[in-house]
Formats: sequence, C-alpha cells, structure tokens
Amino acid sequence: MAINLIHVSDIHFGSGESHGRLNPASGLNIRFEDFVAALNKVVDYAIENKIDVFLFSGDAYKNATPEPIYQKMFAQALKKLSDAEIKTILVVGNHDQILRANQSHAMSVFQSLAVPGVIMIDKPTLTRIDCANGTLQVIGLPHITRHQLMTQEKYANLPVAQLDAVLVEHTANILTGFYDQLDASLPTVVTAHMTLDRALAGIEQELLIGYTMTFPSDIFIHPKVDYVALGHVHKYQIIQNTNPAIVYAGSLERVDFGEESEDKGFLHVKVARNNTSYKFYSIEPRPFLTVEVNVENEEDPTKTIVEKLNRSVVPGCVLRVRYRATQEQMSLLNESKIRAACQSALTVRLQPEIIPNTNRIRLPQLNESTIASPMVALETYLNEVAPERKETLIARARDIMNEMAAQLENN
Repeated sequence: MAINLIHVSDIHFGSGESHGRLNPASGLNIRFEDFVAALNKVVDYAIENKIDVFLFSGDAYKNATPEPIYQKMFAQALKKLSDAEIKTILVVGNHDQILRANQSHAMSVFQSLAVPGVIMIDKPTLTRIDCANGTLQVIGLPHITRHQLMTQEKYANLPVAQLDAVLVEHTANILTGFYDQLDASLPTVVTAHMTLDRALAGIEQELLIGYTMTFPSDIFIHPKVDYVALGHVHKYQIIQNTNPAIVYAGSLERVDFGEESEDKGFLHVKVARNNTSYKFYSIEPRPFLTVEVNVENEEDPTKTIVEKLNRSVVPGCVLRVRYRATQEQMSLLNESKIRAACQSALTVRLQPEIIPNTNRIRLPQLNESTIASPMVALETYLNEVAPERKETLIARARDIMNEMAAQLENN
C-alpha cells in the first residue's frame, strides 16, 4: 500500500503584508490572514484524507526572528496535525536560520517542547517513520550555507568558487552515505531546502537575500529513492517526473507581484516503492493583478484608465495599475477617479510612467544620412519646428561653427 504524504513548502508567515491592510475585526493584516488560511487549508486536507506524513520543506517565517503571532498561528497548525496523529517533518530553511548560530533556529521551540509527532530536520538526517500503511524512510537536509564551512580553519581562506565545490562534494558524500544505509525494499523520500541547477527560479523580490548556492540535481538520483521533496524555490515545478520524482512545491501563497502568474498550493504524494504518484492541489491564492494602460495619445486619459479598470479589476485582488502618460497629461489625470475605479480591490498601487517629450527627435527626415552633417540635420529640424526663423538661425549656427573651427585651429 502507498504511504500518503503532503508536500508543502515556503509558508513565510510575515511576508507580503505590504500588499495588505489591517482587518479591523481581528487587528491582523489581511494578507497575513491569507497566509494562515492557506496553511489551514492544507492541514484540514491532511486530516480529512487521513494523511500519514505532513512534510514541510522549509521557511516557516519571513525571517529567523518571527513575531509571536506568527509563531502562534504556526504552532496551532502543528497542534492540529499532532492531535490527528499525523507525523510532521519540519525542514529548517534559510529564512528560519539565525546566521552564525549553529544551535538555534526559528523552529527550535517546537524541538524544545518535543511536540508529539514532529521531526525536525536541522542537520543531515536519516530516519524511519512507521505509518499505518508501512514504513517510510526519510533523508533530510536543512539549508546548507558556506558559513558552515568557513567556520572551519582549513576552509577559511578558500576562494568562493572552491568553497562551493567543496560544499557540493560534501553534500553529495553525505547523501551517498545515507543511500548506502537504505533498505531497498522500503519507500524513500529525500527532502532538502536548496536550489538545483535545473530549477526555474521564481522572480519574487521581497524575500531575496543575497547569493544562493546551486546544487546539481544528480545528487538526488538514486535507485533507492522514490520522491524528492524540495523547498526554497517559490515556483511550483517538476524537475524530474519519475525515478525519482524531484519536485518543488513552491511557496504556499503569493509573496509579491513576481509571483503574479504562479498558482500556489501543495502536493498529495502517494509514496510506494517504484510506484510513486503525486498531484498538485491549488489553495486558490488571492489574485495579484497588473493593469497596464498607455494613454499617450488619449484626449481624456482619466476616462481611458477608468474604463480599462472597470473591465479588468477582479474583486478582492491585490492590484497594480501602470499607466504611461506625457508630462502634460499628468496634470489632467484625476487620481481620485482612478482610485474609485479600484475600490473593489484589496489594495492598489498606482505606478505612473511619464513619457519624455521626444517630439524633437522623432522627425523621420532625421535619418542616418542627414545627421552625418550637423548643418544638414539642423536645417531639416528647423524646417519642421521653426520654418519662419530658419534662415536667421542657420546663419547664426554657421557663425558659431566657424568660430569653433577657428579656435580649434589656434589650439
């Protein structure tokens, strides 16, 4: 029989709140409530479907010092899983780690409290979990950083490229050691919080924190491995479909407009030796919507923008309105009317782009041949913009050119 496993990742409580607003009824940011609701959807699904293992592959919070309310809501979800006797695996991600602290991380409290059924992956681990449908072998890797090597004297002075190579080799050797210990008759899941060389990176901006190492996907390919549950990259994607399946669950909710077009959710994995299957389920995230309008040639730019918004805005969305207008049009725009057209959105950001006045350089006559001669180019230009003053201005221009030529000769 298959072991039922939920694969979810990158919850990031506390992120994305700049795109929300306060809920007066609860005193909480509505976008935080969205993130909590998303996690609860997954937890409720796990309980209703009698899932054996709930695997969270890293980054519970925006950073390693979460506010108490974030910890409270995450703890409530874990308690529901524990009460339902669902084994929960927590992988420590980069946002969960306290830099330069090897003994603590943002999820340490759950480890210290010894929450029943919770397995913490804060160091390379091989464990076996007894489930109703059999025994599952789990290999886990927390987020791995250069810092962990640089603290060792023999690596302290190595160039960055060499450090990365050593770290990749070290990680591959750890996995090989675990693979050798596996029972080939039992199903195996490997989980890690890292970027693979074949991953398509998400384009979220809010949570980018410096350089991230890339590991070769091949380190996870082994005949004893059935499924690889990855976190860290926010875009849901299948790196390899089978033998083994290598999958990023992606982030659970949209963090910013970099994830506007990405669906968000979790995977229900049915793990069986050499016969693993999985399916992605959307949590139906709050829509992010960008409306773009170019009003450069419009007599009534406000009307054009409002009409586009009336056709496009999805109620409850996080909205971004980008409009291109000339400097002259900006003074004609009625921002109050534009915002009124956005009132059904959760929040709105107006992003005007002022088009520079380029009329003077848009003369088709000013082609490559004419601009080769400054005087010819000037004459062409004056024919368009000041024909009645052309002769006078050309004469003055010739005087200036002659004066410049004389100065150059004297120098």
